[in-house]
Amino acid sequence: MRHGRGRVRGASRIGALAGLALLALTAWYAAAWASSALTKPRVLAKVRVGSQPLGLAFGAGAIWAANYGSHDVARIDSGANKVTARIPLNDGVYGLAFGAGAIWVSAFDSQFLYRIDPATNRVGARIEVGNQQAEVTATSSAVWVAVFGQGDVVKVDPATNAVVARIHVGGQPEEVTLAAGAAWVPNENGTVARIDLATNSVVARIRVGADPDYAVICRGRLWVTSLRGPRLSLIDLAKNRVARQVKVGRGSAGIACGRSVWLANYATGRLLRIDPATRKVTGQLALGGQPRSVLLAAGSVWVSNQRQGTVARIRGS
Repeated sequence: MRHGRGRVRGASRIGALAGLALLALTAWYAAAWASSALTKPRVLAKVRVGSQPLGLAFGAGAIWAANYGSHDVARIDSGANKVTARIPLNDGVYGLAFGAGAIWVSAFDSQFLYRIDPATNRVGARIEVGNQQAEVTATSSAVWVAVFGQGDVVKVDPATNAVVARIHVGGQPEEVTLAAGAAWVPNENGTVARIDLATNSVVARIRVGADPDYAVICRGRLWVTSLRGPRLSLIDLAKNRVARQVKVGRGSAGIACGRSVWLANYATGRLLRIDPATRKVTGQLALGGQPRSVLLAAGSVWVSNQRQGTVARIRGS
């Protein structure tokens, strides 16, 4: 009987050890897979686009860059990584968006929003929206412009190219991000305004970091950058308040969300990769210069660099 028990106990021990070995092997494979899945970010190409590129957009099968310094928009073939067209606008262009079959271009030193037809690479319309425009956002049914110099958010109907709403948010609005039936507007005064799309009225203001320039929806939260502060602010859309903050250092600018969050640091010249679940930095890439906007498109991460006059294509998603 004792011998039998010993054999059973021994078999149980061997089984337990085998189970532990299997768990260890599974964990090793999981770690190896995770390591291979999160390969080190690296630059695949650098495209010289013009002077002081700021905004980026993807549409009509191309990457578009707004060159503030050279007053034009560059069209980039993402297959060849080269500029295939330049559209001169004679204004300090700032932001870009694709919607309703067109490229929409804001201009900081002009009153006009430009509509470009990607089929011809020509300006199809100029819409007067206000002085010192910052970023622009477009859908199939509306175009939204943050008019930095007048404290307004302007809504344009792409079917008529007419201004259909002007919402005064005060301060100096930087961008418009659409989510949860609202337009979210980062403002240089350190707040984010929530505009109800049904009424075109401001229904909430949320205090965030200093000089929030960009925002993106990621995993149900609004991630807001802070050019002059050390942390990102993650806003709970249901409660209109900051739920978490993520320390990334001063200088955060453009941000995009895919499998990872990608963040440009304008001050340090680095691109950060952040795990959206753990909110930990999982990779960094030194780009130099002044990285500004970040775009996920054509299977890559694209970053405009204001000082270098380039758009970098980076492995990642």
